[in-house]
Amino acid sequence: AILNLMGHAEWPNLLDGDAIPDESSDRHNMTNAKLANADRLLVFLYYFQVLVAYIFDDIELAIKMVEKCIEMDERISFFKRGSIQGFVLDSEITFLYGLTSLAQARKVKEDIWKRRGHEFVKKVKNLAKDYPSSYQHKLLLL
Repeated sequence: AILNLMGHAEWPNLLDGDAIPDESSDRHNMTNAKLANADRLLVFLYYFQVLVAYIFDDIELAIKMVEKCIEMDERISFFKRGSIQGFVLDSEITFLYGLTSLAQARKVKEDIWKRRGHEFVKKVKNLAKDYPSSYQHKLLLL
């Protein structure tokens, strides 16, 4: 991601190139993780892709990746291989889905994104009540 931020990547909004290749490159962490059924690793890779996409204002990609995080967590839970629920990453994904949904609502002026964003704001409010030092500032950002 640092090389992306420094402008050394053709598409800085994607985690690709020499630092962290994406699934379309020859050296690809995501495909290797998929082949190995390393679902937790995929969740983390998608999470980092959300962050980079959001930083570069690629809201559509950020939403796609945050939805993949949620989808992978549901898959992990379904196959009884644990879950990210209860971990910090779960609440970070909740925050990022709210953040990206509200950004998309401002961008495309569609009510579905506004409703989805407010749904996740409520979840972050609950997190802020339980963990104020970790989530109060994130609630203010939303």
